[in-house]
Amino acid sequence: MTLLGGEYGNAGRDLLRERLLVVGASLSHVTCPECGVELARVVRDLAHENILLYCDECGEVTSPKSLQETYKVSLPKFIDRLMLGLGTPPSAKKEVATEIAWRIGVTEPVRGKPLTWYFARHLHDHKSAQRLVETIRQDQAHKSAKVLTSSALPLPEGSPLMGFDVVHLSDVARISQSKFEFFNDRMTVPVAAPVEDSQFQTTLRLVRTEGKARVDGVDYALEPRQKDLLLALMATRHHELENAQLRAACGSQANSFSPSKVFERNPVVYTQFIKYQSGDGVYALQIPEEDRDWLT
Repeated sequence: MTLLGGEYGNAGRDLLRERLLVVGASLSHVTCPECGVELARVVRDLAHENILLYCDECGEVTSPKSLQETYKVSLPKFIDRLMLGLGTPPSAKKEVATEIAWRIGVTEPVRGKPLTWYFARHLHDHKSAQRLVETIRQDQAHKSAKVLTSSALPLPEGSPLMGFDVVHLSDVARISQSKFEFFNDRMTVPVAAPVEDSQFQTTLRLVRTEGKARVDGVDYALEPRQKDLLLALMATRHHELENAQLRAACGSQANSFSPSKVFERNPVVYTQFIKYQSGDGVYALQIPEEDRDWLT
């Protein structure tokens, strides 16, 4: 659902089309698309590329068969496209640790100042980070090494890679057809980590970007359906929707759809931001004072 639907759907389909992602094994249990929390058992195939699921919380749920599929990164294609973007030859590739780290060549963006490029995953694992450091030292590249990673930054305190130039791939490049496009102006300049904005005590500003809602300075993680429901109310002109409209906006298949049930595990967020107006038969967004100029 996250890969092929919602705000990431177009990107997910592009990655499959570029064959950077390949289909893995089919699942016998999946995260329930209705509540987004419980595991649902795959009961049987249905017509029109759908499957029937059973969730202990939601009962029988119909879902697209694609939810049963798993996907994985084609690491050989991924590394090859990194190297095409950097302009390094295929002969420069060396797998440092199986499916974990690679040396991907040397470039010289500034004359006399070569960069020795590495890509590594799972750098929060001490052994993986240590293995990469040992390779960098063997390559005598401790002064020229630049490590690209998909791991969250900053790395944990005490990481073997402390002091090395480690950047997140998304900060310096983007995927395009057949290769990664690198931003030349970021190649030799460390990218600053974003500073978390904590000035708002009660806000919906984190819903889209971080999947959280903040109430009295406390961030509450949102389940997928909760996030969809809040985004639907935020997007509509008057921030009001009928139950059926909310059900459609969330992509819910439940016959007894109820916003209060959606937020059963997050009552603080529901009470703070959503109000049912029985006279009009609509659910309305209660906009925090701090968000009024932003949302209206």
